[in-house]
Amino acid sequence: MTVMAGVREFREDLAAYIDQTEPVAITRHGQTVGLFIPVNRDRQADLDAYAEAARKANALLVELGITEDDAVAEFANARRTQARES
Repeated sequence: MTVMAGVREFREDLAAYIDQTEPVAITRHGQTVGLFIPVNRDRQADLDAYAEAARKANALLVELGITEDDAVAEFANARRTQARES
């Protein structure tokens, strides 16, 4: 089953449409102008990948002997330097 949504409604509720599984026919003045087909992702696989990335990042911090606060401060400093150079 295809869900129907006007352009304005689709734009305002995009986050909700992204999370659903049904295609959305986007309409303007009653005419279909587009079709949005959400990609069904394996959210648990995404969460597992993020958790693994966090474990690796933490292990690297330990290996380098720096804290999370040190890494955040260095990142902020790099951004400030980049902004000044732009």
